[in-house]
Amino acid sequence: MNEKIKKLDEMLLSMAGKYCHPDAPKEFIIISEEPIKPETCESDLLKQLNLADNKNKVIIKLQIEGREVEIIKRPELDGRLEVVIKREPKNTTLTYGEVYSILGICEKLLGIKIAWKKPFPRGSC
Repeated sequence: MNEKIKKLDEMLLSMAGKYCHPDAPKEFIIISEEPIKPETCESDLLKQLNLADNKNKVIIKLQIEGREVEIIKRPELDGRLEVVIKREPKNTTLTYGEVYSILGICEKLLGIKIAWKKPFPRGSC
């Protein structure tokens, strides 16, 4: 595992007691750095997101490594994708390392390499 990710996990786990639930965070939110161009839509999953339509929100729900994962296209994001990785149904501590692993799987399913902003953990309160 990358040293940066390992350090983030150490910080996250040391602060877990400060959240309302000991297994917090409840979910991570990650947004792509750049808009995804509609012409790159070769995979079925990307076609379902209908990136050419900037007026409608589309949510695709998946189960990846025992976690509920939502890949979201929203008009407010101007072509960027949002991924929400939830602690459920696995209900064990969700770490940065696992988040980056799941993002890698999302990229494979989408069929494109994506630069992601730093994952944002959201607590359970």
